[in-house]
Order: sequence, then structure tokens, then C-alpha cells
Amino acid sequence: MYRSQWMKRLLVSLFAGVLCFVSLNASAELKAGVARISINPMEEDIYTQLGGYGDRAGAAATGTHDTIYGKIMVMEFDGKKSAMITLDVCHQPRCLVEETLAKAKIDGLTYANTLMAASHSHAGLEGMSMERRNQANNPHVGIFKEEVLEFVSNRLAQGLQDAVKNMQPVHAGAAVKAMPGDNRNRRNSKLPTDEDMTVVRFDLADGTPLAVWVNYTAHGTIMTANIMEVSGGWAGNMQRTVEAIMGGDVTCMYTNGAEGDVAPNNYQGGSRWEMAERYGRRIGIAAARLAQTIETKPVDQFNMVQHWVQLPEPVGAPDFLKIAGDEYQVTQEMLNMMLKVLFPKETPLYALQINDFGQMSFPGEPITAIGLAVKDQMRDAGVKFPVINCLSNDFVGYILTEEEYHKSGYEVTASFYGPGLGTLIVDNAGELAKKAFTN
Repeated sequence: MYRSQWMKRLLVSLFAGVLCFVSLNASAELKAGVARISINPMEEDIYTQLGGYGDRAGAAATGTHDTIYGKIMVMEFDGKKSAMITLDVCHQPRCLVEETLAKAKIDGLTYANTLMAASHSHAGLEGMSMERRNQANNPHVGIFKEEVLEFVSNRLAQGLQDAVKNMQPVHAGAAVKAMPGDNRNRRNSKLPTDEDMTVVRFDLADGTPLAVWVNYTAHGTIMTANIMEVSGGWAGNMQRTVEAIMGGDVTCMYTNGAEGDVAPNNYQGGSRWEMAERYGRRIGIAAARLAQTIETKPVDQFNMVQHWVQLPEPVGAPDFLKIAGDEYQVTQEMLNMMLKVLFPKETPLYALQINDFGQMSFPGEPITAIGLAVKDQMRDAGVKFPVINCLSNDFVGYILTEEEYHKSGYEVTASFYGPGLGTLIVDNAGELAKKAFTN
């Protein structure tokens, strides 16, 4: 009798342990839902400014060449939600993230766990047209339009709500491929670029591809100031190519790397449209082929961490008026006003880990040397597939090393926190890498 009761208790204990193990693993399962939505204000006859060139002088876009999207992935791991949003725009301000989240009203999603990143298309939306802090009223910089901010935030809020409804368990995997010769350092051809293209693939539990993230470094400058139609540029073409090759309902999401001094390279065509299409298709084919080789697996390491950086006092670059003043028609008086109201006193960095993939997000445009230094920090923290995601959640301008800052040039004139900004960001990124990434 005693032996029988002992065996019964043992079996009950073992069974309870199994249930506990299953429950713990189930709670740590990564779930994800994906949505995409057009963010082109011209669909509602809203005055639409294109970003990237002061020479456009705030003129309205004349039409639409291809649809620009907000693409959304909402994730949940161990009961905590987070989100990644990619946009076919030149850059996006902090207020767009905040107002989108306020409208979406999704439990658990906050500015601390939501990443919104711009592709940097120079035929996408002008970020300053959505920036509440923009009080310059200068068409060469971009004029704030309440209706543009309202339209885009409404669309993205709807996308977030749609993504939450579609959440399912997913597996993930990453891979990297060098793309030599497809980008160049525009400040100095002898300086390096980051040639790596990194791809993350997400599958449903049955192996059906759900989404592909592509990270590759190049400006959106195939599209010139003469282009006046809305377009996702080469990055839009790249994403469509990946989606076509992968088939089904796959959504391709793109993040740009440390592109502050990096331009696309080796593109040809009879028009800028053809150049962007051919370049984007070439990058897209390579990305899709890489994605097809990835074997996804359950996600047991997931983490998103926000880290605030206290910034120095904003200051104009020594040659700002000489180099950028003509294009953007900014006087010293206007520059002084913009430095007071447009640029934040603190800004966030974000670290995201999905198994052996890691992403560090920057609120501006770091140059190659900054990006490569931070990638090394991430590798030291145990990340196998590190990427830099620029133009995310805020905008502080260009981020340069002190050496490159003192060389002057266009990138320096768009750097607004003095020569020490790059060192400050790299040091803070190093601290964040140690805290956020687990081996």
C-alpha cells in the first residue's frame, strides 16, 4: 500500500513537472503578426512634400510612381509585446512614433519597445513635414503639415491593430552575405563601406515564410531632386523583388545601415527610374536567394532594450552657412532658432536580439566608421549577425567620428552636436550591447 501511494505521488510530481516545463516554454515562444499599409498622402489629395533635397523647395509631389508603405511586425515573447515598423520615407520624427502608438492603443506597446525606421528614400515623404518641432517655416527644409502627420499616423495605427490580430507562433533565422562593389564611400573612395547584407527570415510553425527583414547600407540618392513623383526608390524595388521571389504572402521589411557616407554604386539605366529598378532588383534577388537558404528555428532568446543618451548642446557646424546655406536657404538667425527647438536634448538607442541576430538602432545617420565600430562591440557581446538600423525613432542628423567632423563637408554641416557626438554614441552603444545581448 505504501509503495503504491509513493509511486502515485512520484507520477503526479513528474507529470506536474512536465506541465510546468511545457508551460514555461510555451510562454517564451515568439509570436508575430505582420501588416502593410500605404502611407502615401496623395491618396487623399493631401499636399505631399518629398524628402532628401532642399532644391525641391517644398514643391508638391506631382504624382505617384509606386506605392510607399508602412510595414509592421508586432511581436510577443514571454508575455511582452514589441514592434518593428519600416517606412518608405526619407526620415521620420519622434512625434510620428508617439502619435501612432497613442492612436493604436495596443496594450503593452510603448515608445520604449517600438522601433520605427526609415528607408531613406529620396522620393519618399519629407520627414520635416511630419515634425511638430519644425517651426522654421522654410520650404527648403520642409514645412510641417498637420494633415500629413495625421494621415500617416492614422494609417500606421491601423496597421499595428491589424498586425496584432494576425499574431501566430513563428520561428526565425539569419544569414549574411557580402555585396562588394554595390555601395561606395561618398566622402572618400579610399575609405571602407559596410558591404554586408544581413537577412532575417520568419516562418510560421509549419515552415511557411511570413516575413523577411533585409538590412543593407546605401543612401536613397539614385532618385535626384528632379524626381517629383512619390516612390520608394531602389529600396522599394528591392522589397517588391524579395516578395515576388519568396511568393505567398511574404512581407519584406527594409532597414538601412550606417549610410551617412555611403551611396549606392554600380547602377545603370536610361533613366533614374530604370536605374533604381535595376539596382533594387539586383539587391533584392541576392536578398531573396540568401533568405531561401536560411533554416529557421524556435526563438529562445529575444530582447529589446531602450537606452537614453544625454546629448551635448546643439551647435551649428563651422561651414554650415557656406556649404548647406544655399541649398536649404538657412540664415544664421534661422539656424540659431532651429538649434533651440528642433534638436532634442536626449535621444534613444535601441538594441534588439532575436537568437543570434542583433540590431542596434540609431536616431540619425551614422557614417561607416561608427557603424563598424558598433558592430564590433555587438560581436564582442556574442552577436553572430549584427546590424545597424539608422534613422530610427528620432532624428539628430549625421553622426561622425571626430576625425571626419574636422574634415568638414556636407555630412558635417548636417551634424548638430559638435565633434564629440560620434564618440558619445559609440560609448553608449557599447554599454547597451553589454546590457542587452546575451550569449
